[in-house]
Formats: sequence, structure tokens, C-alpha cells
Amino acid sequence: MGYALLAAIGTAIAVRLLAEDSRDLAAVGSRAGRPTIADDADVSMTLVLALLTVAVKQGSSIPSALDAVGESMGGVCGGGLRRAAVSLRAGVGWHHAWLEARAETEKAAARTTTGNGSNGIRASRAKRANDAAYGRLFDVLEESLEPAWRRGVSPIARLDAAIEQLDADERARIEEAAGRLSVRLLLPTGLCFLPAFIIVGVIPAIASFLL
Repeated sequence: MGYALLAAIGTAIAVRLLAEDSRDLAAVGSRAGRPTIADDADVSMTLVLALLTVAVKQGSSIPSALDAVGESMGGVCGGGLRRAAVSLRAGVGWHHAWLEARAETEKAAARTTTGNGSNGIRASRAKRANDAAYGRLFDVLEESLEPAWRRGVSPIARLDAAIEQLDADERARIEEAAGRLSVRLLLPTGLCFLPAFIIVGVIPAIASFLL
């Protein structure tokens, strides 16, 4: 009876952990190669970089590429890209143009994540996640495109390198999630087999020494 109870408990724990970690792994896997921006469900950082790469390869200037990609994407992220394009065309310095883009996305994200009570807490957390995601995207864009803007160097190689780095980071997150899943499954599985090991292996060995 005790063995059956322990086995049942271990199985229940294993099933629950499997369900939770499978959802986490599926969520990470669904973003493989395309780290998403929190507020724009259909937007990914690698997609933004890939679209900018295509626009630049077609001969667009950096402001024109940012404006075209931002307009095609729409949403908070697209608004930030268009703001950067407007600032650059107006003669704003490179760094300050991206500061204005970040400020634009923060304002837009704040308007879309308002709420009261528990909803307000979730909205605040969502805003922080959005700000971090947009900030990372704009950091990558600012760093990748700066040599092209200041010295006329082709940005294609740096954009491609950024895409590869994002893909590598995402694969690492998938492998980490898979590793956590396997480790967390070992414990309840071990609990299922431990009583049998004690009964079949340990107790007979002790009994043989005593007898």
C-alpha cells in the first residue's frame, strides 16, 4: 500500500511538472529564431532586422528603411522605428534619435497597459517587459546601424551578425528549458522507483547480513 501511494504521488508530481515545463518549452520553442516583442505578438526582433536588411539591400537610406519597416509593422514597435526615422531626417544626433524612439515606445506602451488593482499590477509588469524588449531591440539597431550612419559603411554584415546572435541566444534558451524539464522529471521518477529499489535491493541485502 505504501509503495502504491508513493508511486501515485510521484506520478502525479511528474505529470504536473511535465505539463508546466512542456508549456514553458513550447512557449520558448514557438519563438525559436524569432525573439518576440512583448506588446506586439506578431513582431520579432529577428523579423525587424531581416526587414531592415532587405530594405537596405534595395538601396533605401537608413531613415527610409526605418520608416518603411515601421509603417509596415505598425503598433508600438513600428511607431518607435518611425520616430527614429523622423528624428534622423530632422538632423537629430544618432544617439538622441534612438533616445526619442525609446521615449515614444514607452509612452505608447503605457497607454496600452493601463489597469486598476490586480489588473494594474499585471499592466505594470507588462509595461516593464515591453520597455525591456523594445530597449533591447533599439540597442541592437543603434549599434548595428551606427557605422553605416556615421561612416557610410554597409550595415548588412552587422545586421546579419545580430540576427545570428539572436538566433543563438534563442537556441540557448530552448536548450536551457529542455534541460530544466529533464532535471525536474528525474526527481519524481526516482521517487517512483525508490520504494521498489529499497524492497528488492536494500532490504534483502540487510536481511542477508543479519541472518
